[in-house]
Amino acid sequence: MAEIVFENVSKSFGSTKVIENLDLKLEDGKFTVLVGPSGCGKTTLLRMIAGIGPATGGKIYMDGEDISDVPPGKRNVAMVFQSYAIYPTMSVRENIEFCLKNNKVPKEERDRRIAKVAKTVGLEEYLNRKPSQLSGGQRQRIALARAMVKEPAVFLMDEPLSNLDAKLRATMRSELIQLHEELKTTFVYVTHDQVESMAMADYIVLMNQGKIMQQATPEVIYNDPDNIFTAQFIGTPPTNILPIKDNSNKLGYRPEKVQINNPETEVYYSRPGRILTKEMLGSEVIYKVEIPEGTIMIKSQQFNFKNGDEVTISVSKEHLYFFDENEDRIRENLDPLYNDIKR
Repeated sequence: MAEIVFENVSKSFGSTKVIENLDLKLEDGKFTVLVGPSGCGKTTLLRMIAGIGPATGGKIYMDGEDISDVPPGKRNVAMVFQSYAIYPTMSVRENIEFCLKNNKVPKEERDRRIAKVAKTVGLEEYLNRKPSQLSGGQRQRIALARAMVKEPAVFLMDEPLSNLDAKLRATMRSELIQLHEELKTTFVYVTHDQVESMAMADYIVLMNQGKIMQQATPEVIYNDPDNIFTAQFIGTPPTNILPIKDNSNKLGYRPEKVQINNPETEVYYSRPGRILTKEMLGSEVIYKVEIPEGTIMIKSQQFNFKNGDEVTISVSKEHLYFFDENEDRIRENLDPLYNDIKR
Protein backbone atom coordinates (compact mmCIF):
# COMPACT_ATOMS: atom_id res chain seq x y z
CA MET A 1 0.00 0.00 0.00
CA ALA A 2 1.09 3.60 -0.50
CA GLU A 3 0.11 7.21 0.06
CA ILE A 4 0.58 9.49 -2.96
CA VAL A 5 1.06 13.24 -2.61
CA PHE A 6 1.10 15.85 -5.39
CA GLU A 7 2.85 19.04 -4.28
CA ASN A 8 2.42 22.16 -6.45
CA VAL A 9 2.33 19.96 -9.56
CA SER A 10 1.97 21.39 -13.07
CA LYS A 11 1.76 19.76 -16.48
CA SER A 12 2.04 21.42 -19.88
CA PHE A 13 1.99 20.11 -23.42
CA GLY A 14 3.97 22.72 -25.32
CA SER A 15 2.38 26.06 -24.54
CA THR A 16 -0.86 24.45 -23.32
CA LYS A 17 -1.18 24.23 -19.55
CA VAL A 18 -3.27 21.21 -18.55
CA ILE A 19 -2.65 21.29 -14.78
CA GLU A 20 -1.21 24.17 -12.79
CA ASN A 21 0.00 24.30 -9.18
CA LEU A 22 -2.12 21.35 -8.03
CA ASP A 23 -1.93 19.91 -4.50
CA LEU A 24 -3.54 16.56 -3.75
CA LYS A 25 -3.15 13.67 -1.31
CA LEU A 26 -4.37 10.16 -2.21
CA GLU A 27 -4.69 8.15 0.97
CA ASP A 28 -3.02 4.83 1.62
CA GLY A 29 -5.27 1.83 0.95
CA LYS A 30 -8.24 3.85 -0.34
CA PHE A 31 -10.19 3.35 -3.55
CA THR A 32 -9.86 6.87 -4.96
CA VAL A 33 -11.69 7.81 -8.14
CA LEU A 34 -10.57 10.72 -10.32
CA VAL A 35 -13.67 11.81 -12.21
CA GLY A 36 -14.56 14.62 -14.58
CA PRO A 37 -15.34 15.44 -18.21
CA SER A 38 -12.97 14.56 -21.06
CA GLY A 39 -9.87 16.74 -21.04
CA CYS A 40 -10.14 17.73 -17.37
CA GLY A 41 -6.69 16.35 -16.47
CA LYS A 42 -7.61 13.15 -14.62
CA THR A 43 -5.71 10.77 -16.93
CA THR A 44 -2.78 13.19 -16.92
CA LEU A 45 -2.59 12.82 -13.13
CA LEU A 46 -2.71 9.04 -13.42
CA ARG A 47 0.11 9.01 -16.00
CA MET A 48 2.21 11.22 -13.72
CA ILE A 49 1.89 8.64 -10.93
CA ALA A 50 2.90 5.91 -13.37
CA GLY A 51 5.83 7.96 -14.64
CA ILE A 52 4.75 7.72 -18.29
CA GLY A 53 3.81 11.40 -18.42
CA PRO A 54 6.16 13.20 -16.05
CA ALA A 55 5.14 16.46 -14.38
CA THR A 56 6.65 19.66 -15.80
CA GLY A 57 6.72 21.25 -12.35
CA GLY A 58 6.31 20.33 -8.69
CA LYS A 59 6.91 17.08 -6.84
CA ILE A 60 5.16 13.71 -6.54
CA TYR A 61 5.75 11.60 -3.44
CA MET A 62 4.95 7.97 -2.69
CA ASP A 63 5.10 7.13 1.00
CA GLY A 64 7.24 10.20 1.55
CA GLU A 65 9.75 9.37 -1.20
CA ASP A 66 10.10 11.79 -4.11
CA ILE A 67 9.35 9.75 -7.24
CA SER A 68 9.13 12.70 -9.65
CA ASP A 69 12.19 11.55 -11.60
CA VAL A 70 12.00 7.80 -10.92
CA PRO A 71 11.64 5.78 -14.18
CA PRO A 72 8.26 3.99 -14.68
CA GLY A 73 9.78 0.54 -14.26
CA LYS A 74 11.23 1.46 -10.89
CA ARG A 75 7.92 2.63 -9.40
CA ASN A 76 5.95 0.11 -7.40
CA VAL A 77 2.76 0.61 -9.44
CA ALA A 78 0.74 -1.38 -11.97
CA MET A 79 -1.55 0.14 -14.59
CA VAL A 80 -4.69 -1.26 -16.22
CA PHE A 81 -5.63 0.44 -19.49
CA GLN A 82 -8.93 1.05 -21.23
CA SER A 83 -7.80 -1.05 -24.19
CA TYR A 84 -6.61 -4.00 -21.98
CA ALA A 85 -3.20 -3.92 -23.80
CA ILE A 86 -2.88 -7.72 -23.73
CA TYR A 87 -0.85 -9.76 -26.22
CA PRO A 88 -3.15 -11.65 -28.63
CA THR A 89 -0.54 -14.26 -29.61
CA MET A 90 0.16 -15.26 -26.01
CA SER A 91 -1.96 -17.50 -23.82
CA VAL A 92 -3.64 -16.13 -20.72
CA ARG A 93 -0.85 -17.62 -18.60
CA GLU A 94 1.85 -16.08 -20.80
CA ASN A 95 0.18 -12.66 -20.64
CA ILE A 96 0.08 -12.78 -16.85
CA GLU A 97 3.61 -14.14 -16.60
CA PHE A 98 5.22 -11.69 -19.04
CA CYS A 99 6.30 -8.98 -16.59
CA LEU A 100 7.53 -11.57 -14.08
CA LYS A 101 9.81 -13.14 -16.69
CA ASN A 102 11.12 -9.72 -17.66
CA ASN A 103 11.94 -9.06 -14.00
CA LYS A 104 13.64 -12.47 -13.75
CA VAL A 105 11.33 -13.78 -11.05
CA PRO A 106 12.13 -17.51 -10.44
CA LYS A 107 9.74 -20.01 -12.07
CA GLU A 108 8.48 -21.45 -8.79
CA GLU A 109 7.55 -17.98 -7.58
CA ARG A 110 5.97 -17.15 -10.95
CA ASP A 111 3.78 -20.25 -10.79
CA ARG A 112 2.71 -19.42 -7.23
CA ARG A 113 1.70 -15.87 -8.13
CA ILE A 114 -0.09 -16.88 -11.33
CA ALA A 115 -2.12 -19.55 -9.53
CA LYS A 116 -3.07 -17.06 -6.82
CA VAL A 117 -4.23 -14.24 -9.11
CA ALA A 118 -5.94 -16.61 -11.57
CA LYS A 119 -8.05 -17.92 -8.72
CA THR A 120 -8.80 -14.40 -7.46
CA VAL A 121 -10.08 -13.16 -10.85
CA GLY A 122 -11.68 -16.42 -11.95
CA LEU A 123 -9.34 -17.37 -14.80
CA GLU A 124 -8.03 -20.71 -13.53
CA GLU A 125 -9.68 -22.80 -16.27
CA TYR A 126 -8.67 -20.37 -19.04
CA LEU A 127 -4.91 -20.13 -18.48
CA ASN A 128 -4.03 -22.05 -21.63
CA ARG A 129 -6.46 -20.22 -23.92
CA LYS A 130 -5.74 -17.27 -26.18
CA PRO A 131 -7.44 -13.92 -25.46
CA SER A 132 -9.42 -14.16 -28.71
CA GLN A 133 -11.24 -17.19 -27.26
CA LEU A 134 -12.50 -15.19 -24.28
CA SER A 135 -15.24 -12.63 -23.68
CA GLY A 136 -14.62 -8.92 -23.10
CA GLY A 137 -15.04 -9.34 -19.36
CA GLN A 138 -12.57 -12.22 -19.28
CA ARG A 139 -10.03 -10.21 -21.29
CA GLN A 140 -10.40 -7.39 -18.78
CA ARG A 141 -9.67 -9.92 -16.03
CA ILE A 142 -6.42 -10.82 -17.82
CA ALA A 143 -5.38 -7.17 -17.65
CA LEU A 144 -6.27 -7.08 -13.95
CA ALA A 145 -4.41 -10.33 -13.25
CA ARG A 146 -1.32 -9.05 -15.06
CA ALA A 147 -1.35 -5.98 -12.82
CA MET A 148 -2.03 -7.98 -9.66
CA VAL A 149 0.75 -10.49 -10.25
CA LYS A 150 3.32 -7.71 -9.81
CA GLU A 151 2.00 -7.26 -6.24
CA PRO A 152 2.27 -3.47 -6.55
CA ALA A 153 1.77 -0.86 -3.86
CA VAL A 154 -0.61 1.07 -6.14
CA PHE A 155 -3.09 -0.01 -8.83
CA LEU A 156 -3.72 2.62 -11.51
CA MET A 157 -6.82 2.12 -13.68
CA ASP A 158 -7.59 4.29 -16.71
CA GLU A 159 -11.28 3.82 -17.59
CA PRO A 160 -10.85 0.01 -17.60
CA LEU A 161 -14.57 -0.75 -17.99
CA SER A 162 -15.51 1.73 -20.72
CA ASN A 163 -15.29 -0.86 -23.53
CA LEU A 164 -17.74 -3.24 -21.83
CA ASP A 165 -21.50 -3.33 -22.31
CA ALA A 166 -23.70 -1.89 -19.55
CA LYS A 167 -24.56 -5.20 -17.88
CA LEU A 168 -20.98 -6.46 -17.81
CA ARG A 169 -19.74 -3.06 -16.66
CA ALA A 170 -22.03 -3.26 -13.62
CA THR A 171 -20.77 -6.79 -12.85
CA MET A 172 -17.12 -5.76 -13.15
CA ARG A 173 -17.70 -2.71 -10.93
CA SER A 174 -18.85 -5.03 -8.17
CA GLU A 175 -15.88 -7.33 -8.75
CA LEU A 176 -13.39 -4.46 -8.55
CA ILE A 177 -14.91 -3.26 -5.27
CA GLN A 178 -14.59 -6.79 -3.89
CA LEU A 179 -11.03 -7.07 -5.21
CA HIS A 180 -10.06 -3.87 -3.42
CA GLU A 181 -11.57 -5.21 -0.20
CA GLU A 182 -9.47 -8.36 -0.54
CA LEU A 183 -6.18 -6.71 -1.50
CA LYS A 184 -6.42 -3.64 0.81
CA THR A 185 -4.16 -1.85 -1.68
CA THR A 186 -4.24 1.75 -2.91
CA PHE A 187 -6.46 2.00 -6.01
CA VAL A 188 -6.50 5.11 -8.21
CA TYR A 189 -9.25 4.85 -10.80
CA VAL A 190 -10.03 7.27 -13.65
CA THR A 191 -13.48 7.61 -15.19
CA HIS A 192 -15.73 10.21 -16.81
CA ASP A 193 -18.79 8.31 -15.56
CA GLN A 194 -20.22 9.90 -12.40
CA VAL A 195 -22.37 6.82 -11.69
CA GLU A 196 -19.24 4.67 -11.72
CA SER A 197 -17.44 7.07 -9.41
CA MET A 198 -20.28 7.13 -6.88
CA ALA A 199 -20.66 3.35 -6.96
CA MET A 200 -17.00 2.45 -6.48
CA ALA A 201 -15.13 5.16 -4.60
CA ASP A 202 -14.09 5.51 -0.99
CA TYR A 203 -13.04 8.99 -2.01
CA ILE A 204 -13.81 11.10 -5.09
CA VAL A 205 -11.64 13.79 -6.67
CA LEU A 206 -13.84 15.75 -9.09
CA MET A 207 -11.90 17.71 -11.72
CA ASN A 208 -12.64 20.27 -14.41
CA GLN A 209 -10.20 22.11 -16.67
CA GLY A 210 -7.19 20.94 -14.70
CA LYS A 211 -8.57 22.05 -11.34
CA ILE A 212 -10.02 20.11 -8.40
CA MET A 213 -13.63 21.22 -8.03
CA GLN A 214 -14.25 19.16 -4.89
CA GLN A 215 -12.74 16.16 -3.12
CA ALA A 216 -14.65 14.16 -0.54
CA THR A 217 -16.47 10.90 0.10
CA PRO A 218 -19.33 10.07 -2.31
CA GLU A 219 -21.87 10.96 0.38
CA VAL A 220 -20.42 14.45 0.89
CA ILE A 221 -19.94 15.09 -2.84
CA TYR A 222 -23.59 14.21 -3.44
CA ASN A 223 -25.25 15.83 -0.42
CA ASP A 224 -23.04 18.86 0.14
CA PRO A 225 -21.66 20.20 -3.18
CA ASP A 226 -19.20 23.11 -3.02
CA ASN A 227 -20.22 24.64 -6.34
CA ILE A 228 -22.63 24.44 -9.28
CA PHE A 229 -20.24 22.25 -11.29
CA THR A 230 -20.19 19.57 -8.59
CA ALA A 231 -23.95 19.82 -8.01
CA GLN A 232 -24.67 19.27 -11.71
CA PHE A 233 -21.95 16.76 -12.58
CA ILE A 234 -22.82 14.34 -9.78
CA GLY A 235 -26.36 12.95 -9.87
CA THR A 236 -28.84 12.03 -12.61
CA PRO A 237 -30.68 14.09 -13.71
CA PRO A 238 -28.41 17.00 -12.78
CA THR A 239 -29.28 19.39 -9.96
CA ASN A 240 -31.80 22.04 -10.99
CA ILE A 241 -30.16 25.49 -11.02
CA LEU A 242 -32.42 28.55 -11.20
CA PRO A 243 -32.08 32.34 -10.95
CA ILE A 244 -33.20 34.21 -7.85
CA LYS A 245 -35.33 37.29 -8.60
CA ASP A 246 -33.47 40.62 -8.32
CA ASN A 247 -30.32 38.76 -7.28
CA SER A 248 -27.11 37.58 -8.96
CA ASN A 249 -27.15 34.41 -6.86
CA LYS A 250 -28.59 31.06 -7.90
CA LEU A 251 -30.84 28.48 -6.26
CA GLY A 252 -30.31 24.72 -6.61
CA TYR A 253 -32.09 21.52 -5.62
CA ARG A 254 -31.85 17.91 -6.69
CA PRO A 255 -34.63 16.42 -8.86
CA GLU A 256 -35.28 13.61 -6.36
CA LYS A 257 -35.91 16.09 -3.53
CA VAL A 258 -38.93 17.67 -5.26
CA GLN A 259 -42.46 16.78 -4.11
CA ILE A 260 -45.49 17.11 -6.40
CA ASN A 261 -48.88 18.20 -4.99
CA ASN A 262 -47.83 17.28 -1.45
CA PRO A 263 -49.54 19.66 1.03
CA GLU A 264 -47.96 17.89 4.00
CA THR A 265 -44.41 18.87 3.02
CA GLU A 266 -42.95 21.57 5.24
CA VAL A 267 -41.62 23.93 2.58
CA TYR A 268 -39.83 27.20 2.20
CA TYR A 269 -40.08 26.87 -1.53
CA SER A 270 -43.19 26.17 -3.60
CA ARG A 271 -44.06 26.92 -7.22
CA PRO A 272 -46.89 26.29 -9.67
CA GLY A 273 -45.84 24.17 -12.63
CA ARG A 274 -46.94 22.34 -15.75
CA ILE A 275 -45.66 18.91 -16.73
CA LEU A 276 -44.02 18.98 -20.16
CA THR A 277 -42.74 15.40 -20.49
CA LYS A 278 -42.83 12.10 -18.60
CA GLU A 279 -40.17 9.36 -18.82
CA MET A 280 -40.93 6.00 -17.23
CA LEU A 281 -37.85 4.29 -15.78
CA GLY A 282 -39.46 1.30 -14.09
CA SER A 283 -39.16 1.97 -10.37
CA GLU A 284 -39.30 5.75 -10.86
CA VAL A 285 -40.36 8.41 -13.32
CA ILE A 286 -38.68 11.60 -14.54
CA TYR A 287 -40.84 14.64 -15.20
CA LYS A 288 -39.79 17.77 -17.04
CA VAL A 289 -41.76 20.63 -15.48
CA GLU A 290 -42.11 24.27 -16.43
CA ILE A 291 -42.20 26.71 -13.47
CA PRO A 292 -42.08 30.55 -13.46
CA GLU A 293 -38.24 30.68 -13.22
CA GLY A 294 -37.59 28.12 -15.97
CA THR A 295 -37.64 24.38 -16.57
CA ILE A 296 -36.76 21.78 -13.92
CA MET A 297 -36.42 18.00 -13.78
CA ILE A 298 -38.09 15.87 -11.12
CA LYS A 299 -37.23 12.27 -10.27
CA SER A 300 -40.21 10.76 -8.48
CA GLN A 301 -42.10 7.64 -7.51
CA GLN A 302 -45.38 9.48 -8.09
CA PHE A 303 -46.54 7.91 -11.34
CA ASN A 304 -50.04 9.35 -11.65
CA PHE A 305 -49.27 12.59 -13.52
CA LYS A 306 -49.32 13.08 -17.29
CA ASN A 307 -48.12 15.61 -19.84
CA GLY A 308 -49.97 18.92 -19.54
CA ASP A 309 -51.04 18.48 -15.90
CA GLU A 310 -50.97 21.60 -13.74
CA VAL A 311 -49.15 20.83 -10.48
CA THR A 312 -47.54 22.42 -7.46
CA ILE A 313 -43.92 21.52 -6.77
CA SER A 314 -42.29 21.95 -3.36
CA VAL A 315 -38.88 21.45 -1.77
CA SER A 316 -38.03 21.32 1.93
CA LYS A 317 -35.66 23.93 3.35
CA GLU A 318 -32.83 21.47 4.09
CA HIS A 319 -32.69 20.40 0.44
CA LEU A 320 -32.10 23.89 -0.99
CA TYR A 321 -28.64 25.05 -2.11
CA PHE A 322 -27.55 28.64 -2.79
CA PHE A 323 -24.67 29.68 -5.06
CA ASP A 324 -23.02 33.06 -5.64
CA GLU A 325 -22.23 34.85 -8.91
CA ASN A 326 -18.99 32.81 -9.18
CA GLU A 327 -21.04 29.58 -8.90
CA ASP A 328 -19.56 28.76 -5.48
CA ARG A 329 -21.74 27.56 -2.62
CA ILE A 330 -23.09 30.09 -0.14
CA ARG A 331 -23.15 28.56 3.35
CA GLU A 332 -23.59 31.55 5.67
CA ASN A 333 -26.19 34.33 6.17
CA LEU A 334 -28.86 32.45 4.25
CA ASP A 335 -31.94 34.08 5.79
CA PRO A 336 -32.17 36.89 3.19
CA LEU A 337 -31.87 34.30 0.41
CA TYR A 338 -34.65 32.18 1.89
CA ASN A 339 -36.81 35.30 2.00
CA ASP A 340 -36.03 36.07 -1.66
CA ILE A 341 -37.36 32.70 -2.83
CA LYS A 342 -40.28 32.28 -0.43
CA ARG A 343 -43.55 33.42 -2.01
